Amino acid sequence: MQTHSDFPEERHEMAGQIIPPTPQTTTDVTPPVGETPPQILAQQAAEGHRGAAWRLMLWILQNDPRAMVAVSSLEDDRLAAHLLEFIAMGTWAGKPFVVPLPLRSPFARTRLRTLFMPGAGMGTVRIMHVLVPAIHDPRPAMRANAIHILGLMGRPSEASLVVPALKDPDASVRMQAVKALGRLGNPDVVPDLINALRTADEEMGSQVFLSLVQLGSAAVPFLLEASHSPVAWIRWHCYRALGGILDDRAIPVLVRGLADLDHGVAWMAARQLVQFGKSCLGPTLHFLIVQELTPWLAETASYVLHMFYNRAREYEPYLKPVVQSMHEVAAQIGTPVAARKALDRLEADGIIPKRVYA
Repeated sequence: MQTHSDFPEERHEMAGQIIPPTPQTTTDVTPPVGETPPQILAQQAAEGHRGAAWRLMLWILQNDPRAMVAVSSLEDDRLAAHLLEFIAMGTWAGKPFVVPLPLRSPFARTRLRTLFMPGAGMGTVRIMHVLVPAIHDPRPAMRANAIHILGLMGRPSEASLVVPALKDPDASVRMQAVKALGRLGNPDVVPDLINALRTADEEMGSQVFLSLVQLGSAAVPFLLEASHSPVAWIRWHCYRALGGILDDRAIPVLVRGLADLDHGVAWMAARQLVQFGKSCLGPTLHFLIVQELTPWLAETASYVLHMFYNRAREYEPYLKPVVQSMHEVAAQIGTPVAARKALDRLEADGIIPKRVYA
């Protein structure tokens, strides 16, 4: 069983064959839980009894402390393995069954995943005994769920277990690996995430972007290096991630990106540079002074300056003449002069600090 957001494919896979989900009852009436203590239900569920399993899970959804104690104290890895299988496949111990209505919701699956969080249910040793083999399970849904849970655990040291899944033959598993690596917070995986962009479609590329932003400033050195890649698709995503992280170390790279030979990459640099506000003004103006003006640079730099003074009108007297100069007949001569004048005025009026640009 999978959430629509994380696992869009509603299917079961057993013995190498894809079979449809187990039909549910037409009445959707939840049978009574009964009086069997959760401790006994936990043991029976570990042994593969489906009736005991759903009764135990209903106790868990009701937040009954006895159920939590039963799960955490049972020294049997099979219960954790069956729970993972139920979350992923909707089966228990390899057998399908009619799932009571309360256990079919996304909340139920999320609540059951909580049992795998350290301190929230089963012990970490038992959890890892189950998750590590599941990463290599022949069923993609099992691999994806195991990786998803590893990501939720948030232990940076487990990133090495997830990285190989970036090359998994199943797209849903690769997607979960990218999500998990963002959540684990280990910056060492940034080169692996960037490398995954080489074969990524738009959906995967967007998820890599989100994961890189989650990793934050620790990812910036890797992104700065990769922004010099000869592959335009890589540069495009690096600029996008640098703008999402908003670390000032990215400003010089994004400014140079305004003149990128790939039009799409240059525009991504411009869009992201705007996010840095006043910090990007000095470097952008200096770039216009020292860089030969091309039609693309005129477009991207005009966009940055225009967007800035359009949002903060007090900057218009300084920047609008520069924008106008880039669209005149003698733009290559007039733009450096206008940019120098604007930079000097901004520094003289104390609006931006004086500095020496490389």
